[in-house]
Amino acid sequence: MDDFGERLRKLRVAQDLTQQQLGEKLGVVPSTIGKYEKVKDSYPSIEVLIKLSDFFSVSTDYLLGRTDNREVNS
Repeated sequence: MDDFGERLRKLRVAQDLTQQQLGEKLGVVPSTIGKYEKVKDSYPSIEVLIKLSDFFSVSTDYLLGRTDNREVNS
């Protein structure tokens, strides 16, 4: 199972976004996105985690590696 950083990188690349572009969309600096992707056990704040979940239309549990199911439960 992928960790948070790997899942984030795969989602970002699948949408053909740079770290800078994703950072701009989320209101964080690009180096923050890079840190999430490269530093093991580096996680965003709850607010940014929710923004990522909404932006990529995946569950927070998927992003955190708690499930392989990308579906957001409504």
